[in-house]
Amino acid sequence: MAIPPDPIEEILPAAQGAVMAEVTRVLREDAQKAGFVDPKVTSAPTVAARQVVELKVSSVLFGEWKEGAMVQAVKPAGAYALRPGNKGPFLLTRVGEAVEILGAYGPDTYREPEIRQAASKLGKK
Repeated sequence: MAIPPDPIEEILPAAQGAVMAEVTRVLREDAQKAGFVDPKVTSAPTVAARQVVELKVSSVLFGEWKEGAMVQAVKPAGAYALRPGNKGPFLLTRVGEAVEILGAYGPDTYREPEIRQAASKLGKK
């Protein structure tokens, strides 16, 4: 059984922005660590390597980013990998000079209306 994603209300407070965007390029990808392999199980969780990707912003739900901007963002090691053409909402925050993608799952985890509603409740514009 799949583990459900964290509720948007738990992730969104850390977000400094949310954008609708498409991955245009994977700029860097850390070496992939071997996943857990056990011959008694039919599937095993693995962790996808950390990536640095380029996002083309198509619209801004809230935050400082601009429509049409190209944003370099770090996707931390986690349950998914990004590839060119992946698109959807991305929750972003700044960590020092870097922009980081928040959430343990891909850009299709939360839908645009859900993000807008939660952002409105938190006063994020």
